[in-house]
Amino acid sequence: MRTRTVIGALAAAAALAAPAATAANEPAAYGMATSSTLTVVSGVVVSAKSVDLRGVWLDETKPCTQTRKLRVSIEVFYSSGSGATRRTKLAKKGPVANCAEGGPNFGYTFKAAARGYACASGAWRPGSYSFVTTTRDTVSGLVASASLNWTKKGSC
Repeated sequence: MRTRTVIGALAAAAALAAPAATAANEPAAYGMATSSTLTVVSGVVVSAKSVDLRGVWLDETKPCTQTRKLRVSIEVFYSSGSGATRRTKLAKKGPVANCAEGGPNFGYTFKAAARGYACASGAWRPGSYSFVTTTRDTVSGLVASASLNWTKKGSC
């Protein structure tokens, strides 16, 4: 029952975030994999100046205090349209608690300005982006991926 509640909370959080993201033409995507009672979730949530690339695990048969080691890998691809492309790849591994509230919580907040993908204002530079989050449970090997292709129009 708790997994349904948590997954329901994830869906509700995604539904609440979607109108705000859509209103600004900034999307979100989630991917989920389930094996027996274990669920692994990956997320990509774009905002005006950053993107959250995160993962989480859920298992209703385990207490919320239990942790599992996850490996979250992200890739960001950018093309300005002039033929030049750029790729950033990062990964981290660490213990993550069960029962995450509000959705995937382990990974990266990738800030456009900090990584050289921004205009002077800190907002995303115009071009085509591809964001990928891959979350792997290191014990079971269960993997969930979320990917999102997004074109930022306009000018700096």
